Amino acid sequence: MFNSMLWWAPYLAGGLFLLVATPLLLASLYLVYIHRKFSHIPSPKMDSFFLGHIANFLAMRRKMKNEDEPMATIIPKWTAECGNLFVIFYIYHPVVVSTNPEDVKKVAFDESVAKSHNTVEVMNNIFGQRYMGRGLFTIPDYETWKSRRKLYDPSFKRSSLKELLPKFNECANTFLERLRPYAGGKREAPMKEAFHEAALDVISKVAFSSDFDKEWGNKRLGLKYI
Repeated sequence: MFNSMLWWAPYLAGGLFLLVATPLLLASLYLVYIHRKFSHIPSPKMDSFFLGHIANFLAMRRKMKNEDEPMATIIPKWTAECGNLFVIFYIYHPVVVSTNPEDVKKVAFDESVAKSHNTVEVMNNIFGQRYMGRGLFTIPDYETWKSRRKLYDPSFKRSSLKELLPKFNECANTFLERLRPYAGGKREAPMKEAFHEAALDVISKVAFSSDFDKEWGNKRLGLKYI
């Protein structure tokens, strides 16, 4: 009986092989199709065919732990290698990256350019922390952006901006005074906190005509909202 069952063993092995190999082959062909579709755009060298540039980021993370190199340095490296426009692949998902200010301006404010809802959701919060929030820059729907933009239009007129220049100058002077103790170069300047405080100064004085320091006594109470 055992010998009589051996005749279908090669068919079983072949069926299992096809069951595993067919999805892998189809996935490989689809990845080749995606890569060739964007082959006209420069792309950094991928460390893995299947993972794409995810493998590059993982290698960079390991290097960051060993050599204390910031993760953000990978984008300037790729810009120097490929130019201001390149494409990276997250497995089968291509992402076109541009470091050209004109391209960023067009994508952000041109209604003819479709906005990715998934990308916007990522930009709202990163690693559980507020990044760009839900402001004008991260609204994917043009009609919604247009209605909200009208609320800000009066404040951006030339006459309104000229009236606000003294307050902008006052905030800029406060910002410089904040950095003056670090001018000798012997201590590292806390630029992140300094820019946060400058933004809080501008918002409180320009938008609300109030001084956060005088009314609250401690500017750091509001820094978590910037």
